[in-house]
Amino acid sequence: MLSSKKSAEIINNQQPMNKTVIERVKEKLAEKGVALDQSEEIDKNLIRRGKEAVVYEPGDVILMHTKVSASGFFEELIHYSQLKNKKFDTSSPVDVLRMEIEAQNKLINNSKAYKIPDEEIKLLAKNLSWYTNKLEELEKGGN
Repeated sequence: MLSSKKSAEIINNQQPMNKTVIERVKEKLAEKGVALDQSEEIDKNLIRRGKEAVVYEPGDVILMHTKVSASGFFEELIHYSQLKNKKFDTSSPVDVLRMEIEAQNKLINNSKAYKIPDEEIKLLAKNLSWYTNKLEELEKGGN
């Protein structure tokens, strides 16, 4: 997790997601009873937590920074799907890492369709490497 200062710096310097796309997705999610909320107050909370967006279990609330990036936006939609499909046990550190690895792979593999900028793709690859190494450590019995 990033410090709030570093998180704010990254968010303020990134290219925000297309607002029209966000609004269309909000409408579709609302039809399913899912709230996708954004506000200045949510921005402050997310920054304090070092996050750009979060999905709350069981997946009926998604909070996103008002300047969420394309990768941050689509990553939370992937996590929403993972939670709804109960694909992973979020109380398991190993499953949480697998969840993140799956999300990073999907983002990288679909980066053109999601219109993810090159800078974000590099960060996704770095994150994927970190999550993969951490998973290997845990599976070997490390911390």
